[in-house]
Amino acid sequence: MRRDFDRAVDGLGVTGSQWTLLAVVSGSPGATQRTIAEALEMTEAAAGRLIDRMVADGLLERRPKPDDRRAHCIYPTAAADPVLAGMAAIGAEHEERLLAGLSATDRAELSRLLDQIAANLQT
Repeated sequence: MRRDFDRAVDGLGVTGSQWTLLAVVSGSPGATQRTIAEALEMTEAAAGRLIDRMVADGLLERRPKPDDRRAHCIYPTAAADPVLAGMAAIGAEHEERLLAGLSATDRAELSRLLDQIAANLQT
């Protein structure tokens, strides 16, 4: 399944790491490099290199943070829109494959249990 996913992502012209970063930025436009690094559990330097590459590819843009001249806010560009649409389609397809055979009740229970596990990890 992971190979299928990687192939599908590659078809969009992004790596798995870029996919994840783009998902974070599209969910929180204007996030700082530090916030993105924390969300991805990577160093700021690693996040910065990935952001640099995606800025060079035209998928992201940096804008000065109004209240902190040292920081920049990161936004997806219009060029990222087709990639984001493709990501949504791939994500939905893979989710459906993962959850095939589970009833709506089972899916709701799975979601509840995963939320509980995530909450446990936060404490």
